[in-house]
Amino acid sequence: MTGGGLRLAPLRLGFRALAHRLSRLPASTLVLVAGLAAAAGAITSAAVVSVGDMRSAMVTSQGQAQLLARVLEDQTTRTFEAGEVVLATLGQAPAAVRGATDRQATEDAMRQVLTALPFMRSVSLVNQAGLVLASTDAASLGITIDRARLGPWLESGGQHIGPLLPGRGLASLRTDGPAALSPPGLSFIPMLHGFRDETGNPLQLVALVNPDALSNFQYLALESLSYDAVIATDGGQVLASSIPPRELPGRDISALPVFGGLLPQQEHGSYVGQGVLGPDRILAFRASRSKPLVVIVEEPYHAAFMRWLGESYPFLAMELALVLLALALTWIAWRSLRGREASRQAMDAAQDRIARSERDLALLLRSVQELIFRTDENGVITYVNARWTALSGQPPDEAIGCRLQDLVGPGSRDDVAAMLDPRSGASLRNRRLRLRGPQGDERVLDVAAVPLRAAGDGAICAFAGSAVDVTEREGAHQRLRAQFAFQNLLLETSPQPMMLTDRAHRVILVNRAWENAMGRRRGHVVGQRLDLYPRQPADDAALAETGGGVALELDLPYGDGSRRATRVLKAAVHGERGEVTGVLSILMDISEFREAERATREARDAAEEAARTRSEFVANMSHELRTPLQSIIGFAELGVGRSPDARLASMFTDILAAGRRMLSLVNDLLDVAKIESAIGTIHLERTDLRGHIRAVARELGPLIATRWQELRIDLPERPLVAKVDPLRFQQVVRNVLANAIKFSPEGSCIHLRAHVDAFATIHIEVQDQGPGIPPAELERIFDAFAQSSLTQDGSGGTGLGLAICRKIVDALEGRIHARNVEGGAVFHIELPGRGPVETAPAPL
Repeated sequence: MTGGGLRLAPLRLGFRALAHRLSRLPASTLVLVAGLAAAAGAITSAAVVSVGDMRSAMVTSQGQAQLLARVLEDQTTRTFEAGEVVLATLGQAPAAVRGATDRQATEDAMRQVLTALPFMRSVSLVNQAGLVLASTDAASLGITIDRARLGPWLESGGQHIGPLLPGRGLASLRTDGPAALSPPGLSFIPMLHGFRDETGNPLQLVALVNPDALSNFQYLALESLSYDAVIATDGGQVLASSIPPRELPGRDISALPVFGGLLPQQEHGSYVGQGVLGPDRILAFRASRSKPLVVIVEEPYHAAFMRWLGESYPFLAMELALVLLALALTWIAWRSLRGREASRQAMDAAQDRIARSERDLALLLRSVQELIFRTDENGVITYVNARWTALSGQPPDEAIGCRLQDLVGPGSRDDVAAMLDPRSGASLRNRRLRLRGPQGDERVLDVAAVPLRAAGDGAICAFAGSAVDVTEREGAHQRLRAQFAFQNLLLETSPQPMMLTDRAHRVILVNRAWENAMGRRRGHVVGQRLDLYPRQPADDAALAETGGGVALELDLPYGDGSRRATRVLKAAVHGERGEVTGVLSILMDISEFREAERATREARDAAEEAARTRSEFVANMSHELRTPLQSIIGFAELGVGRSPDARLASMFTDILAAGRRMLSLVNDLLDVAKIESAIGTIHLERTDLRGHIRAVARELGPLIATRWQELRIDLPERPLVAKVDPLRFQQVVRNVLANAIKFSPEGSCIHLRAHVDAFATIHIEVQDQGPGIPPAELERIFDAFAQSSLTQDGSGGTGLGLAICRKIVDALEGRIHARNVEGGAVFHIELPGRGPVETAPAPL
């Protein structure tokens, strides 16, 4: 016997002894021992099987979560891809290329996009400054928004999905006024597409995706399951969720392991751990294949465990009930495995149904452009699609459970009752209903409803229907009818005779004024060729070929047998496609105007002759008076210089002063006569006024020095170019500046300044420090022989200086006026500036 055999011998002896002892025990003890051993084995095997089964259930839950993540990711990606394709197509459409010039066509094209893609809330056209040029949302049109919050500016053809932003539309991003307030929880996802308009200017299409549309699909896909889904950006911002709390969208979940360590290495996967709603979650994620989006599907670990426990409870109960029967364990395990296989097959079938429902729902969302609803037999809404939000501004969930009669306007409730009347035998029931829109406006809907009957007795159990928004079409028809009525009213009430002819020169219509003027009824001329003058067919044919309009002055016969001078205004009338369809002729009787014009011309000639005669008389008298005045002044100067008597010298001095004052008055009268003369002495030329102003200042320099005064001149560096008579302009400046010197006290400062305003008008101001002008006399001082009441002590001159200044400035198409300031008065001269190519003549 070897060494191994020697070592096994004691064991064999021990087993034999144990078997011998057991064989000697009572049967009840053996059954108890066998039962305890079988129970222990059953409990052990049940524990091992349960742990393995729980792990298998968790793996199955992870697989199902991954499958749901793949389904939701595919739908989300295709949703955004469809939006990008439509925006790219819209960006190449002629209406969008002309977006800045043809807003109506652009908005019509945008509304077609909204009709085709119900998940979009609105579409807008924005320039680089953030100005909304066109939009399907009336509240966003024409406002300026913070464009940087939407995302980066895109070059032509570029596309971008922006972050989730709070608000109903672009009005919540307004910067040129108060931003629009929106209910809490309302948000949108901007989709951007860059392009250039027909002039090459960069523009951007902004489509606002409704996150609730994404959430509704998630809700439908996960309605019967315990999973929750979240759509987020690859940066960790939540865009949409099937989870009820409204505060979840916009939340930052970048701290999850999905974004921290898994996404950079793999596009999809699953794990058990921290989730969006808390720890201990079964989580599956999948990144979009082409978009910066991530879909997360998660389930509470406790829910999966309870589901597994609920599925395994019969097995455990059977294990406990039959713990004493070892043979029953195989049957229970077999039954549990068969139950698990059936559960897995049912789960696979449910997943197939979800996938088919997802495909059908996607097709339905693409094709349906109208409101779809369903009610019970009493008209209570049981289903309504997402189009309800666009029509009413309320989520679909708020409409479910409401009576259709309560949602429409009071005037449409009888129509709803007739449409849902169970006694009606019609299979298709059409009505036009009105309801209140999201902006408080009234929406008009064409509604069609079909009764659904029970299979047994054929009684109506529900109604299914659809509605089309025809508000714009109804409004267009009303506006068109109102426009036609208004045009007819204008035509009939117009005092000018009007006639419209077609391309064949046949009369289409005439107004009442034409009937009264021509003495012919419209029933006798409509449809007939009517030529008011010989060349009318040729003129109308030429106008129909070239378009536009023309004005003619003709001598036409009227209904009373007279011929009158008539101005005929002709304009081409264009059809819907821009072609000329006829010619509109408007007649204006100008015979009275011609007679008045002749009378006015004769009166003007008579007035000019009288003015010329008066001016020549004043000029002749002034010349006649200057000769004796010169003699008087000469003898007075000799008397002052040679008189030995002081008293006689004083008298000669008074005579000399009176003569000089009289000579100044005669010279002023001569200037007035020259200005008012029909021959005229104003010779205009383009010149820089600064040189003439400085020349006058130098001329009056000695007078300023004798009075110890200071002249401050403030002229711009750029030329003050105007069309003036240099001598007359200098006379105006000299007169105004001399008055300022005369009435300002010694040692004072006189300020002369000039500038050009935004309308190219030259402003020249002379400010003195004199006694000022009474407010009531600010205009009267420019009248001939008028003086200020503050200067009637003999120092004010003849009172013709300012009158001459005003006449000269008026002849230069300018304006002169005065105003008081603190410590003196300001005389203001305004003259029109002339550019390098200015050729406008100045009147004499």
